[in-house]
Amino acid sequence: MKTKYTLLFSLLVIASMLIASCGGTQTAAPATDQPVEPVATEKPVEPVATEAVSAFGEAPALAEQVAAGTLPPVEERLPDTPVVTVADYAEIGKYGGTLYSASWWPEVGNVQLYFAVEAPVKWKADLTGYEPGLVESYEWSEDGKTFTMHMRPGLKWSDGEPYTTADWKFWWEDFAKNPDQKLWSIPAYLRNADGSPIDMEFPDDYTIVWKSKDRGLWVDPYFMAQGFWEFAKNFMKPAHYLKEYHPAYTTSGKTWEDFANQDKWWQTPGYPCLFAWCLTELSSDGQNYTFTRNPYYWRVDGDGNQLPYIDAVSVEIVSDEQTRILNCSQGKYDTAFRICGGPNEIPFLQENAAAGGYHFLENYMNGAGAWPGYMVNQDYVEGGKNYEDDTPEHAKEIRDLLRDAKFRQALSMGFDRQRVIDVAWGGIADVKNYTLSPQSWHFTGADGQAVYKKWAENFINFDADAFNALLDEIGMEKGADGFRNLPSGKAFELVIDISDWGGSLKVQVDASEEMKKQWETNLGIKVKINNLQGQPDLDTRTNEGYFMLRGAHISEIDILTYPDWLFPVVNRYYFPLEGRWFAKGGDACAEEPTDTNKYPCGLKPEDGSPAQLLQALYNKARETSTEQGRHEVVWEAINIHIEQGPFVIGVAGDQPMPIIVKDYMRNILDFGVVGPWAPSTPGNQIAALWWMDK
Repeated sequence: MKTKYTLLFSLLVIASMLIASCGGTQTAAPATDQPVEPVATEKPVEPVATEAVSAFGEAPALAEQVAAGTLPPVEERLPDTPVVTVADYAEIGKYGGTLYSASWWPEVGNVQLYFAVEAPVKWKADLTGYEPGLVESYEWSEDGKTFTMHMRPGLKWSDGEPYTTADWKFWWEDFAKNPDQKLWSIPAYLRNADGSPIDMEFPDDYTIVWKSKDRGLWVDPYFMAQGFWEFAKNFMKPAHYLKEYHPAYTTSGKTWEDFANQDKWWQTPGYPCLFAWCLTELSSDGQNYTFTRNPYYWRVDGDGNQLPYIDAVSVEIVSDEQTRILNCSQGKYDTAFRICGGPNEIPFLQENAAAGGYHFLENYMNGAGAWPGYMVNQDYVEGGKNYEDDTPEHAKEIRDLLRDAKFRQALSMGFDRQRVIDVAWGGIADVKNYTLSPQSWHFTGADGQAVYKKWAENFINFDADAFNALLDEIGMEKGADGFRNLPSGKAFELVIDISDWGGSLKVQVDASEEMKKQWETNLGIKVKINNLQGQPDLDTRTNEGYFMLRGAHISEIDILTYPDWLFPVVNRYYFPLEGRWFAKGGDACAEEPTDTNKYPCGLKPEDGSPAQLLQALYNKARETSTEQGRHEVVWEAINIHIEQGPFVIGVAGDQPMPIIVKDYMRNILDFGVVGPWAPSTPGNQIAALWWMDK
């Protein structure tokens, strides 16, 4: 097992090993009226023609049901054009077996990521872009305001009922837009620029049309590819099944609460799904789940065998992390994604690998752009009670200091990153400043790599003369106690809020203690660590702009679907109130301040400020029609972070993660990013190809 990993952001280097043909049999990439410039890869993804398959095979258990007359023949269960799924790393497998794994909460989300991410649009296996999944193809109009998806004729739910636009229409008109339900609010990516819902049309059984009246939809369909919480949880609504629980379709007095209780495909045995496995059993105590092969699953392998190979997926709830780590070390789980702790557990798990009959997947990285990183609040306001004189005037002086690039640069250069890595990570991590995930598709290609390198290396050199000169220059003189004061002469204490953000409180505590020691010694800045783990005001301090610095785990593969880490367009992170201003509609927000909410409309960015420039670039990116063009807008935004930042003090990143599988597991791609959840790893590959060689 490697203890020091090379950065994996250069996806071009590994593309030849990782490309998988997982798209539609007719279309392997979205068609566009305006040409989309592809992200260059060393080897293109090629669809396998359905015509190459002359006959279809199926699992023995399904064949028995067909023989008994309880299940239609496989040809009738598959869509009109089954998706032939092959991959460079995969071989034709064998049917059988139950895959055992674990989760720590009732949503079993880490296991949902195995297979519940086959949305209409999905990530490519190498994370260099997107491709059709459930749908056969999709395209945009020339102006980007109309997005059209073409469903796969003949595709069926797991109970054999047809999957058509009737299900989409039920979801959109009877659920999403229903004013009586308070279960789910239509997200921003399905709204016009003025905040109203976009139009959705269903001209026939297999065509879905999204229409915006005032903005391009170039980015918005990609949200469906991000994790189980987008499509699987909120869009996948089998009309024939759920109407029985919908208040408008029943005469038995069903309520929206009844609907909500039933509408959990991952907790309701028998709920029709579209994935390789669907829930068939849940123990009475809610601790054991069994997801069983979907007899109507729509993928076949290169020989025409209906997938998946594995019969079932069994999941146990183990809430205690140390117990899960122990179970991992004993080889209890066939696949273990996100359940065996973090980088610090690698040595222990490595020692037990042979006895446990498992091995590591060595090319699974956390994908951290910073872990830890320290967000520097650009919108600091009164209310956090960090000082006795918690006044607007005092808060403004602190806000001005935190907004001073020279102060942030001094913080960034004022500590030895390798020393923090040694303390917090046992030396396992790359020295770097804050970035997005090194594997982000925005960094693919030579130009993208150059942007990443410049950003990661910005202000990371430990330079005592430079950082002390910067603090002297902004007037932070030392007082009688040896610590630096505010420029006004008032005493200053830098407060760092921490929690277990990133998965380990110990890592955050160890790292922040070392940061405190170094900043006090090297910079002469007094530091207080505010451990808020389990405290109710943790997120309030962030979202209301009360914190100064906060320890965080920073990562993202597609920043335009989850823009928070680069663009201040929502109410959180290091531009919390300027982000709120944008999210609330800017100057159109008319909410009045109250005693408990002094900034309901946030703070309007000043002309020419980083927040204003970044918000303008976000709007520009959303209206840019090509992938390459959008990457270039992202690079523009990154340059603002480089030239006017850092806004987050990054320490280290891209740590390897302990992802282990039993030695008999086959066809598992050895590449993934398991820090950010949005790229759906390991669901970026096709888990239906996995099989057990035993």
